[in-house]
Amino acid sequence: MVVALVVGIVVAVVAVVLVYAIHSGLFHKVTVTTGAPPIGKFTGAYKHYRGPYRNAGPTFRELGDICPDRKCFGVWYDDPESVAPENLRWITGAILAESDEKTDPETVKALQEKGYKLQDFPEVARAVKTSFPFVNTLSIILAVRKVYTALSDYIKARGLEAGPFIDVYDPAHTVSHFMAPLELHQLFYVPEVKPSS
Repeated sequence: MVVALVVGIVVAVVAVVLVYAIHSGLFHKVTVTTGAPPIGKFTGAYKHYRGPYRNAGPTFRELGDICPDRKCFGVWYDDPESVAPENLRWITGAILAESDEKTDPETVKALQEKGYKLQDFPEVARAVKTSFPFVNTLSIILAVRKVYTALSDYIKARGLEAGPFIDVYDPAHTVSHFMAPLELHQLFYVPEVKPSS
């Protein structure tokens, strides 16, 4: 009786964990393509960081606390395979306006009071791109493990000059977009980060 109860509980827990992982994107097939990216030009409020990319989580949480309804983005300037973790350069930020939209002065003020800087990022016609579900923290962990490998493999296999890597997290549509521009690369660099020569 007790053994059957324990087995039943274990099976139920495993089933719940499996359903959670599947919902988070465990079996999501990453399809990488080249074409127009899912986002055009935008005005972003960002902070610059140096160090391991794994430290980005709290920076996105801070953005979520300040402006929970905004799309957030990250720009990853260095290849973690060739740059030491403590020297990796990156920014995270919130998208304040897309295309010709106007920024909300109250949101701008709230972000600037927290040390965020503003920059306009360009529209590009072509990028290496993919998307991944964005439903919870596990989705982000799975995306980091699956997406960047797929993007890097695609770029290397075709000998493309693409980058930097950019993520856009869209909470309203529960999707994350990942892209590496094939043009205007240097216009995605903020003043604190100089393009590598």
